[in-house]
Amino acid sequence: MKKIRFDDCICHTKIKDHSKIRDSILYEIFKSKSDSLNVTDAYYSDSISRLDWSLCEDLTRKWVSMFIPYFVDEITRVMGSMAYNEVELFQMWYQQYLEGGQHGWHIHGHHYTGVYYLEYPKGCSKTEVCSPFNFNKKQIDVEEGDIIVFPAHFIHRGLPNSNLRKTIISFNFDVMYTDSEDEDDTDRQCLNLKLIDKKKRNFFS
Repeated sequence: MKKIRFDDCICHTKIKDHSKIRDSILYEIFKSKSDSLNVTDAYYSDSISRLDWSLCEDLTRKWVSMFIPYFVDEITRVMGSMAYNEVELFQMWYQQYLEGGQHGWHIHGHHYTGVYYLEYPKGCSKTEVCSPFNFNKKQIDVEEGDIIVFPAHFIHRGLPNSNLRKTIISFNFDVMYTDSEDEDDTDRQCLNLKLIDKKKRNFFS
């Protein structure tokens, strides 16, 4: 068996108007229902002070409703740069970390996942992603208001946190496709084939 290196990416951008929505979303999170997660064994190493994973499929929660318009705007732009015209959001939840809080190595379901750094004072712990090609690890340098997006099968973790509270929003979504036998090329609505073909022409030019 051999591994063939093929390009992939972690997309890194910012949420527009982060400073305007930050405090309102944090307040709604403060009022919302929450759980906690503390598991330490041979496989897991997780310590999350507050999260609402159990409600992640309910996209009508107030803080989610407040965030989704900003999320959709940026995700549409990010995924469009990779030739995906449409996405479908399935899950969204928050996680809060206090001193020493962490989330061990894990993966997500669906096509893509990511992190929005809603509350991220300087010195808070970073997200680390592991390459499936050679298991090299990369810590992502971010600032508050940043958002990263990457394939959900990428192995990643949240490193042990500092003494400053960190609040992130995580999400899972699919890119859309059309599996149709019609002759009207409806699959072109979900994929920007012009962008793909343009790159192909440049490659062979």
